[in-house]
Amino acid sequence: MSKIENAPLAAFALVTIVDELATLKAAIAPMQAREKELVDMLKATGMDRIAGTQHDAVISLSERRDLDTKKLKEDLGDALAPYFKAATTVTTCKVTARKTH
Repeated sequence: MSKIENAPLAAFALVTIVDELATLKAAIAPMQAREKELVDMLKATGMDRIAGTQHDAVISLSERRDLDTKKLKEDLGDALAPYFKAATTVTTCKVTARKTH
């Protein structure tokens, strides 16, 4: 990840970027809620394929199983070490509203 070099300009730009990101996320939220409503409606039909005038929807059912890695580590301990892949670094960005008093 690259760093911004000019600190005063960077500080102003970063404030603007953070606020724009929060505004964008707020604008997207109602669309995501509507998307979920529409998907739920399509799933509720029980159909596996639905044709629109310009798009098709395919609804598929699959089974998922989760592996309890915590329990596995408790039970098998170091015997699991050869099965772990190399660690990867993940960078996240969370935006929250500031409290104003």
